[in-house]
Amino acid sequence: MNIVGRGFARDSFTQALSAEAFVRAMLDFERALAGAEADAGVIPQDAARVIAKGCTDTLAGESKRSGSLAVPLVKALTEHVARVDARAAAFVHYGSTSQDVLDSALVLCLKPCLAEADRVLATAVSRLAAHARRHAGVVMLGRTLMQPATPITAGLKIARWAASLHRCRLRLAEARERALCIQLGGAVGTLDAIGAKRVMVRNGLAMRLQLHEARAWHDQRDELLRLMTELALATTSVGKLARDVSLLSQVEIGEMLESAPVKGVGGSSAMPHKRNPVACLQALTAAARVPGLMATLLSGSVGEHERALGGWQAELVTIPALLDAAGGALDALERIAAGLVVNAERMKANLEALQGLVFSERLARVIARDADRASAQALVDDWSTEAIKERRHLKDVAVAARPALAGQIDDVFSFDAIVAELAPVFEEALAGVPTE
Repeated sequence: MNIVGRGFARDSFTQALSAEAFVRAMLDFERALAGAEADAGVIPQDAARVIAKGCTDTLAGESKRSGSLAVPLVKALTEHVARVDARAAAFVHYGSTSQDVLDSALVLCLKPCLAEADRVLATAVSRLAAHARRHAGVVMLGRTLMQPATPITAGLKIARWAASLHRCRLRLAEARERALCIQLGGAVGTLDAIGAKRVMVRNGLAMRLQLHEARAWHDQRDELLRLMTELALATTSVGKLARDVSLLSQVEIGEMLESAPVKGVGGSSAMPHKRNPVACLQALTAAARVPGLMATLLSGSVGEHERALGGWQAELVTIPALLDAAGGALDALERIAAGLVVNAERMKANLEALQGLVFSERLARVIARDADRASAQALVDDWSTEAIKERRHLKDVAVAARPALAGQIDDVFSFDAIVAELAPVFEEALAGVPTE
């Protein structure tokens, strides 16, 4: 990882996918494979014990220096075992191939990251849902195409963020269950060297590595790609939340902050007054990276025959980069979900500054009770133009034009009415979403 990237990384993800961790995972595979094959009677038990002893931290260091690839690692392990027992050396990596050890090692490194992602998402969803309930009665401006639309509530906006991330968590859990499995297929996925005992060896390997057992998937990457897709979706969902919060935190809007201002956090190198939304920045940086990374993974999945040339190898480089982006997004999400600030007074002031224009659709619906919809829309459009031109409240213009509306359209412009009408929508958005 470059020096700039470290500023956006999640330390635990970086460590889980480090060169040292990957080599350790490769050695765990070799140790588990030898044990499973010995238990199945494919190789001698004595050979398995020597191989297991050979998978040491010292050997991990040697493999790192040789590039952390399967071929040099197996070569180094074989030489190491041969110095102890020449006969046992013949059974190192027996019946396996380089993709078996590399894919299984990758899955082993992904496993703790995915468990942590689940914990972060669960906590963030719960906290956001709690924020939503606290602010269910706070009316704010809804915005479409970056322009004022009809009012919503802060609670509803936050609830939708929580619901999206909850769905991400559920899908990620399902994809994780299917993808966290061993790879063991040998040269062309048939485990010829192991023969009729292939199922027994696969089961034994999976049990030792605490992964799911699976038939060879070296040439069909759909489950792994699905898992990466769900991680990308979770990352972009965090990015959506961050985009909204960053826009709302602009000083001229001032409706939300990612956290309460703290001296030294989000400062500018040149402007002492600035407090930049740094967690949003981190999340948006991650969200901007994942589409390109996913494009690489998808294009690389169109492999040749029983083992890809280039595509699979590109995947091994790209997946850690995608995990790095996802980790950065989760890091930002933790901070935003824990520290989110809602400025109800500013939301009200921004609504009132628009002189009732954001209630035009609601007013048109009332007028349409006694006229066709098109005529009602046209009439309210004229009133809105007049309100803007004369800098008057839309309600005052409507009542002046039609005195009979006095007392009949109070609910149209009522914040309390908005909250009451949106209450079922709010509950629907939070349905099934856990709260603190």
